[in-house]
Amino acid sequence: MRWTRLLPLAAVVAAVAGCAAVPEPRVYGPEATMQKLAVHFGTVIVVREVTLEGTNSGAGAAVGTGLGGVGGSSIGAGRGPIAGAIVGAGLGQLAGTQAERQLSRRTGWEITYREDDSGQLFVVVQAKDEQVFKPGDRIRILEGSGSVRVFKM
Repeated sequence: MRWTRLLPLAAVVAAVAGCAAVPEPRVYGPEATMQKLAVHFGTVIVVREVTLEGTNSGAGAAVGTGLGGVGGSSIGAGRGPIAGAIVGAGLGQLAGTQAERQLSRRTGWEITYREDDSGQLFVVVQAKDEQVFKPGDRIRILEGSGSVRVFKM
């Protein structure tokens, strides 16, 4: 199988993965609206840059399966196209899944902070946005519905 046939797959997967962009810090998803959030205040103790694993929505696998099947079906004669389509679809699915995971991987923060009220230490991992955290920063922590988000004050 020629690798040049997988180039359209990579382009489509990149376009699909680009739709799953990191939300801006002031953008709330539907799960956060109409929810009561507890507000805490604290001080950053340690900040580490981390890699957040990419998502697997299935879009990369679907695109890869379709393109791999089409590309594989153009191989051979007789029953070759059928076997080529099956093998191409399987390889395309694997390639599409991996491409989506790699393309949706992003950088995040692991923020260790001391909460003012309790004096306890907590850690929050969140996507890296325009906020840059450093030890000693005063922060506002929004907590509710199983999620926590840290903002600089």
